[in-house]
Amino acid sequence: MLALLAPLGAGSLQGPVRIHDRDGRVRASLRDCVAILEPVDAPVPLAGPAKPVTIRTLGKQFLPRITLATPGTEITFPNLDHILHNVFSVTPGNRFDTGHYRPGEAPRVKVAMPGLVKLYCNVHHQMNAFVWVVGTPFAQVLDGRAGLSFDQVPAGTYRLHLWHPESGERTWVVKVGAGATEGAWDLEASLPAVEPHKNKFGRDYAPLTDDREY
Repeated sequence: MLALLAPLGAGSLQGPVRIHDRDGRVRASLRDCVAILEPVDAPVPLAGPAKPVTIRTLGKQFLPRITLATPGTEITFPNLDHILHNVFSVTPGNRFDTGHYRPGEAPRVKVAMPGLVKLYCNVHHQMNAFVWVVGTPFAQVLDGRAGLSFDQVPAGTYRLHLWHPESGERTWVVKVGAGATEGAWDLEASLPAVEPHKNKFGRDYAPLTDDREY
């Protein structure tokens, strides 16, 4: 969860989150799941200053795959592979293109607009990652958890956003009081693990014929 200054007399919101697969089974892990609590009519402390974020490219993967950021956050992409990468996003308000960069290089970009930023590699179709740019300090990546738990939340009405790459986003309106508010939330995993997408030119990815450099 992003850093915040705790208000006096604040409450909490907590409870289990479940991701259901197509066969109805509940996943054992909330890996890649994000929870965001957005105020409707409640005062919320401002999120702390934007801290630099590092997303590595290693083994033809982005690590971490899911990242939280605030507007103005600088993101560095160190290449720990022995091949070229090219990170890009076509997300409106957060478009960028690092161009090809070699092992050991680490291009930097800044994200500006709140919302979900989708990251891809123009060389490797299977690589994708996501940055949630948020203005609220109440945001969590639920890896390693059984559910969400927001503390020091001012009393009021909020929109709770839950998102996973394979479920998309669902939103609930919740009321948080001065004490503990509990709930339970479910997501349905019905989307492909890697969203179909084009390269940075809007074209299909070309098949790789030589993997030594790419």
